Parts: sequence; C-alpha cells; structure tokens
Amino acid sequence: AKGAKEGADAAAAERRSLDEAKKALLVELLARPFTYERENRPDPFKPFLSDKTVEAQEEEAEKLTGMQLFEPGQLQLVAILFSGGKAVAMVQDSTGKGYIIDEGTKIGRRGVVDSIGPNVVRIRQWYKTPSGRKQYKHIDMVLRKEGEKQ
Repeated sequence: AKGAKEGADAAAAERRSLDEAKKALLVELLARPFTYERENRPDPFKPFLSDKTVEAQEEEAEKLTGMQLFEPGQLQLVAILFSGGKAVAMVQDSTGKGYIIDEGTKIGRRGVVDSIGPNVVRIRQWYKTPSGRKQYKHIDMVLRKEGEKQ
C-alpha cells in the first residue's frame, strides 16, 4: 500500500509541475504584444468590397469586340503565312469560322498576340496577383500537322 501511495504522490507532483509549466508559458505568451504576420494573407480589417473591386468589375464590363470575344483556348491555329517579312496567322473557332490575326491583335479579355513564328503563335496574357500586382504569362498556340492530335 505504501508503494501505491508513493506512486500516486509522484503522479500528483508531476501534474502540479506540468500545470505550473503551462501557467508560466501562458503568462509569457500574454506578456508579448500581438503582431499580425501578413505572409500572403489578406488584411483582416479591410472590407471585402472596396472601390478597387467595384472599379475592376466595371473594367471587366467593358464591351468586347472582334477577337476579344474568344479566349485563346477557344481557338485553333490552322495556318501561318509569311509575306514581305510580316507574319499573319489564321485561327478558327469551334464553329469552323476563320479569323486572321497578326502581332498586336487583342485576344480575350487580357491577351495580345506577342509573336508569330514558323509553327507557333505566342499570346501574352496579363493577370493580377492577390496582392494586386500585374503579371504576365505566355500561351502558345501550336500549328499541328493534319491528323495530329492536340
């Protein structure tokens, strides 16, 4: 019975020491001032809808015309022609209707034909990061041989 009592006293002492350590850690944490680490997180005090959001929605509401009605993924490159040092390309939509494009042609909401090569049309498309910075990516439309899978 004596050994069981000593074991229970040791366990109780260990719990008290653990509780003391928890209290000391809590006091230490509460003594530190709180700082918000942004690390790609949004500002928690900024409203979800701001003037910039409304402006962005209005900007996207602008009237799209011509090749801006199509995103690059909706078009298939069918021909590239070189004439007098200038290159033009022919693309077609899903209905089979053809369009002629050259360097500088706007495609989609945010894309522009950047360059036309012997078998590729490179489109430069911009997008905004969550932090509001404007970045670019390139989309290549490759000219496939007849019967070649996409």
